Amino acid sequence: MTKEEIRKLLLKKRLELDSISYEEKSNEIVNKLLAKLEEYDFQTIALYYPIKNEVNIIPLIDVLLKKSKEIYLPKLVGKKMYMARLNSLDCLKPNKYNIPEPINNEFASLIDVYIIPAVAFDLRKYRIGYGGGYYDRYFKENKRTLLIGVIFDFQLVDYFKENEHDIKVDLIITEKKIIK
Repeated sequence: MTKEEIRKLLLKKRLELDSISYEEKSNEIVNKLLAKLEEYDFQTIALYYPIKNEVNIIPLIDVLLKKSKEIYLPKLVGKKMYMARLNSLDCLKPNKYNIPEPINNEFASLIDVYIIPAVAFDLRKYRIGYGGGYYDRYFKENKRTLLIGVIFDFQLVDYFKENEHDIKVDLIITEKKIIK
């Protein structure tokens, strides 16, 4: 299947998740992620605000805010994505895609850990996003540190033909497994 076919199929499947299953699977992933993050010494972390039934990491954001970690979320400025400091989930406003993003322009120069959503990952840890290329362009200009992809297990595919600019993560966490 092409990346576009995979994207269409898995987005549809993810949007069809019932709310109970969605929350249970998301909680499993967040718990695994919290345990994994304990292994790393980090101060700054980039996360995302979940849309279209992406793994719900809001509980993780809450925990990390209480632990005084510096949290950043994607913020779009024109065609570029930056990581803007999140001080509170109350300080967000929707961007042009209706994705909540921080209202401030306090951008990160270096981030220790990135938690990255996807429509799919393959077993080699390459990512399929929504097709806008924001993360791909971001990592061309910003230092790549530890990249952790989070998806539901059904979003893991064996293989797709990647492009030269597609990002590859270091680790994938699903509700069923951790792929290193």
